[in-house]
Amino acid sequence: MRLSSFSQRFMEFYEGIYLPDHASPLNRWVHFLSNIAALACCSLGIGLGSIFLFGFGVWCQLGPPYLGHILFEKTHRSIDQSPIFAALGSWFTTYQILTGKQSITHGRRTSSKP
Repeated sequence: MRLSSFSQRFMEFYEGIYLPDHASPLNRWVHFLSNIAALACCSLGIGLGSIFLFGFGVWCQLGPPYLGHILFEKTHRSIDQSPIFAALGSWFTTYQILTGKQSITHGRRTSSKP
């Protein structure tokens, strides 16, 4: 029961706050590329035992998206309301883009066909 409550709260946040705060295609690109860079750098940092590379990966996940909000969206309401859900929303959106459930430029796809 606890997990479904968490996922229900997350989806309410994601639909009501996160997606509207990420409407700009430029900001969506920044978030997507930052997550890919963060995943690559953190993985390499762990694999090579490089704390610098791992730290750079963490910065990639946080720095450019925040700058994207300042430059393109003019808001960071999702981070202000829930930093944990905002981070989860960023990764969930990246997952949906990679699986074809969202378009990086237009948001959610209306048809079930990717």
